[in-house]
Amino acid sequence: MMGSKPAHNPLLAWREIEEEIVIISPEDSLLHELNVTASFVWNHLNGERDAEAIAQLLAAEYDVTPEYALADTLELLAQLAEKRLLRAASESETVKHV
Repeated sequence: MMGSKPAHNPLLAWREIEEEIVIISPEDSLLHELNVTASFVWNHLNGERDAEAIAQLLAAEYDVTPEYALADTLELLAQLAEKRLLRAASESETVKHV
């Protein structure tokens, strides 16, 4: 996920409940629950930021070192990608806001 700009898989249904994200993947009808810090990362997965930029936001929000935040962000992104909860926007792809 380094260098890519991950975003939510558009096929998912998700909601934020009391600062935690709950995701339902319709392909396999699985429910995924993210803790507060993983939810923070999820909320910044918009296809415009790479892992390093998200980690910088995480480090500032939770007062941890940038290295620690990056390691955690990369681990989370790998887990989310493995579960097909992400899509990676290419560098040339633009995200349109409505």
